[in-house]
Amino acid sequence: EDFLKATETQGIPYVDDLEDLTTAHGAEHWLKWINRDTGRRSDSAHAYVHPTMRNKSNLFLLTSTKIDKIFIEDGRATSVRLLPIKPLNKKNQKPRIIKARKQIVLSCGTISSPLVLERSGVGNPQILRAAGVKTIVDLPGVGENFQDHYCFFTPYKIKPEYESFDAFVRGDKEVQKKAFDQWYANGTGPLATNGIEAGVKIRPTKEELETADEDFQKGYADYFENKPDKPLMHYSVISGFFGDHTKIPDGKY
Repeated sequence: EDFLKATETQGIPYVDDLEDLTTAHGAEHWLKWINRDTGRRSDSAHAYVHPTMRNKSNLFLLTSTKIDKIFIEDGRATSVRLLPIKPLNKKNQKPRIIKARKQIVLSCGTISSPLVLERSGVGNPQILRAAGVKTIVDLPGVGENFQDHYCFFTPYKIKPEYESFDAFVRGDKEVQKKAFDQWYANGTGPLATNGIEAGVKIRPTKEELETADEDFQKGYADYFENKPDKPLMHYSVISGFFGDHTKIPDGKY
Protein backbone atom coordinates (compact mmCIF):
# COMPACT_ATOMS: atom_id res chain seq x y z
CA GLU A 1 0.00 0.00 0.00
CA ASP A 2 2.80 2.43 0.87
CA PHE A 3 4.50 1.72 -2.45
CA LEU A 4 1.31 2.41 -4.41
CA LYS A 5 0.74 5.63 -2.48
CA ALA A 6 4.31 6.67 -3.31
CA THR A 7 3.78 6.06 -7.04
CA GLU A 8 0.79 8.39 -7.02
CA THR A 9 2.95 11.20 -5.63
CA GLN A 10 5.19 10.73 -8.70
CA GLY A 11 2.36 11.10 -11.19
CA ILE A 12 1.75 7.37 -11.63
CA PRO A 13 -1.95 6.71 -10.93
CA TYR A 14 -3.39 3.61 -9.29
CA VAL A 15 -5.44 1.52 -11.74
CA ASP A 16 -7.65 -1.53 -11.28
CA ASP A 17 -6.23 -3.53 -14.18
CA LEU A 18 -2.79 -2.75 -15.56
CA GLU A 19 -2.96 -5.83 -17.81
CA ASP A 20 -5.91 -4.65 -19.93
CA LEU A 21 -3.64 -4.34 -23.02
CA THR A 22 -4.32 -0.60 -23.29
CA THR A 23 -3.05 1.00 -20.07
CA ALA A 24 0.65 1.88 -20.33
CA HIS A 25 1.08 4.23 -17.38
CA GLY A 26 -0.07 3.24 -13.92
CA ALA A 27 0.40 1.08 -10.84
CA GLU A 28 -1.61 -1.81 -9.41
CA HIS A 29 -1.77 -4.67 -6.96
CA TRP A 30 -0.19 -7.39 -9.08
CA LEU A 31 -2.53 -10.08 -10.38
CA LYS A 32 -1.64 -13.46 -8.85
CA TRP A 33 -3.58 -15.84 -11.12
CA ILE A 34 -5.78 -16.97 -8.25
CA ASN A 35 -8.70 -19.28 -8.98
CA ARG A 36 -11.78 -17.29 -7.98
CA ASP A 37 -13.66 -20.42 -6.86
CA THR A 38 -10.98 -22.20 -4.82
CA GLY A 39 -8.64 -19.38 -3.82
CA ARG A 40 -5.67 -21.40 -5.09
CA ARG A 41 -3.03 -20.31 -7.57
CA SER A 42 -4.05 -21.19 -11.09
CA ASP A 43 -2.53 -21.54 -14.55
CA SER A 44 -3.63 -22.26 -18.10
CA ALA A 45 -3.21 -26.02 -17.69
CA HIS A 46 -5.50 -26.32 -14.66
CA ALA A 47 -7.89 -23.52 -15.63
CA TYR A 48 -8.38 -24.55 -19.26
CA VAL A 49 -6.55 -27.60 -20.60
CA HIS A 50 -7.44 -30.23 -17.99
CA PRO A 51 -11.13 -29.23 -17.57
CA THR A 52 -11.60 -29.02 -21.33
CA MET A 53 -10.03 -32.43 -21.93
CA ARG A 54 -12.30 -33.92 -19.26
CA ASN A 55 -15.47 -32.44 -20.73
CA LYS A 56 -14.74 -32.23 -24.45
CA SER A 57 -13.61 -34.80 -26.98
CA ASN A 58 -11.96 -32.44 -29.47
CA LEU A 59 -8.91 -31.30 -27.50
CA PHE A 60 -5.76 -33.44 -27.52
CA LEU A 61 -2.44 -32.64 -25.87
CA LEU A 62 0.85 -34.19 -26.95
CA THR A 63 3.72 -33.73 -24.50
CA SER A 64 7.46 -34.33 -25.08
CA THR A 65 6.89 -33.36 -28.70
CA LYS A 66 8.31 -30.63 -30.92
CA ILE A 67 7.19 -29.19 -34.24
CA ASP A 68 9.56 -29.98 -37.10
CA LYS A 69 7.81 -28.20 -39.97
CA ILE A 70 4.49 -27.23 -41.50
CA PHE A 71 3.58 -28.51 -44.96
CA ILE A 72 2.16 -25.89 -47.31
CA GLU A 73 0.26 -26.91 -50.44
CA ASP A 74 -1.09 -24.38 -52.95
CA GLY A 75 -0.56 -21.56 -50.47
CA ARG A 76 -2.40 -23.32 -47.63
CA ALA A 77 -0.98 -24.94 -44.50
CA THR A 78 -2.26 -28.51 -44.62
CA SER A 79 -0.33 -30.58 -42.07
CA VAL A 80 2.35 -30.58 -39.38
CA ARG A 81 5.29 -32.92 -38.88
CA LEU A 82 6.10 -33.72 -35.25
CA LEU A 83 9.17 -35.24 -33.63
CA PRO A 84 9.36 -36.78 -30.15
CA ILE A 85 11.71 -35.04 -27.74
CA LYS A 86 12.11 -38.22 -25.69
CA PRO A 87 13.92 -40.50 -26.14
CA LEU A 88 16.77 -38.18 -27.07
CA ASN A 89 18.42 -40.82 -29.25
CA LYS A 90 17.92 -39.41 -32.75
CA LYS A 91 17.97 -42.89 -34.26
CA ASN A 92 14.73 -43.68 -32.44
CA GLN A 93 12.94 -40.50 -33.47
CA LYS A 94 10.01 -41.43 -35.68
CA PRO A 95 8.20 -38.41 -37.12
CA ARG A 96 4.42 -38.15 -37.13
CA ILE A 97 2.35 -36.13 -39.57
CA ILE A 98 -0.96 -34.66 -38.44
CA LYS A 99 -3.27 -33.26 -41.10
CA ALA A 100 -5.48 -30.23 -40.55
CA ARG A 101 -9.12 -30.15 -41.64
CA LYS A 102 -9.54 -26.41 -41.07
CA GLN A 103 -6.51 -24.43 -39.94
CA ILE A 104 -3.15 -24.53 -38.19
CA VAL A 105 -2.21 -21.99 -35.51
CA LEU A 106 1.53 -21.57 -35.03
CA SER A 107 2.31 -20.40 -31.49
CA CYS A 108 5.81 -21.54 -30.55
CA GLY A 109 7.10 -18.34 -28.98
CA THR A 110 9.39 -15.54 -30.11
CA ILE A 111 12.37 -17.80 -30.81
CA SER A 112 10.81 -21.02 -32.07
CA SER A 113 8.00 -19.68 -34.29
CA PRO A 114 10.42 -18.16 -36.85
CA LEU A 115 12.47 -21.38 -36.80
CA VAL A 116 9.40 -23.47 -37.62
CA LEU A 117 8.45 -21.08 -40.41
CA GLU A 118 11.94 -21.18 -41.91
CA ARG A 119 12.09 -24.98 -41.74
CA SER A 120 8.74 -24.93 -43.52
CA GLY A 121 10.07 -22.78 -46.36
CA VAL A 122 8.70 -19.45 -45.17
CA GLY A 123 11.33 -16.72 -44.86
CA ASN A 124 14.25 -15.01 -46.54
CA PRO A 125 15.16 -17.02 -49.69
CA GLN A 126 18.89 -16.42 -49.19
CA ILE A 127 18.83 -17.80 -45.65
CA LEU A 128 16.64 -20.74 -46.65
CA ARG A 129 18.81 -21.58 -49.64
CA ALA A 130 21.95 -21.58 -47.48
CA ALA A 131 20.24 -24.04 -45.12
CA GLY A 132 19.11 -26.29 -47.96
CA VAL A 133 15.42 -25.42 -47.54
CA LYS A 134 13.18 -24.84 -50.55
CA THR A 135 11.45 -21.45 -50.48
CA ILE A 136 7.67 -21.77 -50.38
CA VAL A 137 6.86 -18.21 -49.30
CA ASP A 138 9.28 -15.32 -49.88
CA LEU A 139 8.97 -13.44 -46.59
CA PRO A 140 12.31 -11.78 -45.66
CA GLY A 141 11.06 -10.43 -42.32
CA VAL A 142 10.83 -13.87 -40.70
CA GLY A 143 13.36 -14.14 -37.89
CA GLU A 144 14.48 -10.51 -38.22
CA ASN A 145 14.21 -7.49 -35.91
CA PHE A 146 14.36 -9.52 -32.71
CA GLN A 147 14.49 -7.20 -29.71
CA ASP A 148 15.35 -8.36 -26.23
CA HIS A 149 14.45 -6.40 -23.13
CA TYR A 150 16.76 -5.48 -20.29
CA CYS A 151 16.06 -6.73 -16.79
CA PHE A 152 17.88 -5.90 -13.57
CA PHE A 153 17.29 -6.30 -9.85
CA THR A 154 17.74 -3.51 -7.32
CA PRO A 155 17.70 -5.25 -3.91
CA TYR A 156 16.97 -3.52 -0.62
CA LYS A 157 17.25 -5.19 2.77
CA ILE A 158 14.07 -5.40 4.83
CA LYS A 159 13.51 -5.73 8.56
CA PRO A 160 13.84 -9.29 9.95
CA GLU A 161 10.19 -9.44 11.09
CA TYR A 162 8.88 -9.16 7.51
CA GLU A 163 8.28 -12.21 5.31
CA SER A 164 10.29 -12.85 2.14
CA PHE A 165 11.17 -15.68 -0.25
CA ASP A 166 14.92 -15.37 0.31
CA ALA A 167 15.44 -18.45 2.50
CA PHE A 168 13.29 -20.51 0.11
CA VAL A 169 15.23 -19.30 -2.95
CA ARG A 170 18.58 -19.90 -1.21
CA GLY A 171 17.59 -23.54 -0.78
CA ASP A 172 16.89 -23.71 2.96
CA LYS A 173 15.51 -27.27 3.23
CA GLU A 174 13.54 -26.63 6.40
CA VAL A 175 11.88 -23.51 4.98
CA GLN A 176 11.12 -25.26 1.69
CA LYS A 177 9.60 -28.29 3.42
CA LYS A 178 7.40 -26.10 5.60
CA ALA A 179 6.17 -24.14 2.57
CA PHE A 180 5.45 -27.28 0.52
CA ASP A 181 3.70 -29.01 3.44
CA GLN A 182 1.44 -26.00 3.95
CA TRP A 183 0.67 -25.77 0.25
CA TYR A 184 -0.15 -29.47 -0.13
CA ALA A 185 -2.24 -29.42 3.05
CA ASN A 186 -4.57 -26.53 2.28
CA GLY A 187 -3.23 -24.48 -0.64
CA THR A 188 -2.05 -21.58 1.51
CA GLY A 189 1.27 -20.11 2.62
CA PRO A 190 4.17 -18.67 0.61
CA LEU A 191 3.51 -20.86 -2.44
CA ALA A 192 -0.01 -19.45 -2.75
CA THR A 193 1.55 -16.29 -4.21
CA ASN A 194 4.23 -15.54 -6.78
CA GLY A 195 5.86 -13.00 -4.49
CA ILE A 196 5.11 -9.99 -6.68
CA GLU A 197 3.04 -7.58 -4.63
CA ALA A 198 2.73 -4.59 -6.97
CA GLY A 199 3.60 -3.64 -10.52
CA VAL A 200 4.11 -0.41 -12.45
CA LYS A 201 4.16 0.59 -16.12
CA ILE A 202 5.43 4.02 -17.07
CA ARG A 203 5.74 6.36 -20.03
CA PRO A 204 7.77 9.57 -19.76
CA THR A 205 6.14 12.99 -19.72
CA LYS A 206 6.95 15.61 -22.34
CA GLU A 207 9.10 17.44 -19.80
CA GLU A 208 11.05 14.27 -18.97
CA LEU A 209 11.68 13.56 -22.65
CA GLU A 210 13.15 17.01 -23.13
CA THR A 211 15.88 16.15 -20.60
CA ALA A 212 16.89 12.97 -22.49
CA ASP A 213 19.70 12.84 -25.04
CA GLU A 214 19.15 12.79 -28.80
CA ASP A 215 19.51 9.01 -29.20
CA PHE A 216 16.90 8.33 -26.53
CA GLN A 217 14.48 10.82 -28.04
CA LYS A 218 14.90 9.27 -31.48
CA GLY A 219 14.36 5.76 -30.13
CA TYR A 220 11.28 6.87 -28.25
CA ALA A 221 9.86 8.57 -31.33
CA ASP A 222 10.44 5.43 -33.43
CA TYR A 223 9.06 2.81 -31.04
CA PHE A 224 6.80 4.46 -28.46
CA GLU A 225 5.52 7.91 -29.36
CA ASN A 226 2.65 6.79 -31.59
CA LYS A 227 1.87 3.68 -29.53
CA PRO A 228 0.08 4.91 -26.40
CA ASP A 229 -0.53 1.33 -25.21
CA LYS A 230 3.21 0.55 -25.12
CA PRO A 231 4.98 1.28 -21.82
CA LEU A 232 8.60 2.36 -21.86
CA MET A 233 9.39 0.49 -18.66
CA HIS A 234 7.88 -2.00 -16.26
CA TYR A 235 8.97 -2.67 -12.71
CA SER A 236 7.67 -4.67 -9.78
CA VAL A 237 8.01 -5.00 -6.03
CA ILE A 238 9.05 -8.58 -5.22
CA SER A 239 9.12 -10.22 -1.79
CA GLY A 240 12.71 -11.38 -1.98
CA PHE A 241 15.79 -11.36 -4.19
CA PHE A 242 15.31 -13.76 -7.11
CA GLY A 243 18.80 -13.33 -8.53
CA ASP A 244 22.01 -15.17 -7.65
CA HIS A 245 22.16 -15.38 -3.85
CA THR A 246 25.83 -16.36 -3.93
CA LYS A 247 26.58 -12.76 -4.93
CA ILE A 248 24.92 -11.10 -1.93
CA PRO A 249 25.06 -11.49 1.88
CA ASP A 250 22.42 -13.67 3.55
CA GLY A 251 19.41 -11.72 4.67
CA LYS A 252 15.93 -10.63 3.71
CA TYR A 253 15.41 -8.44 0.66
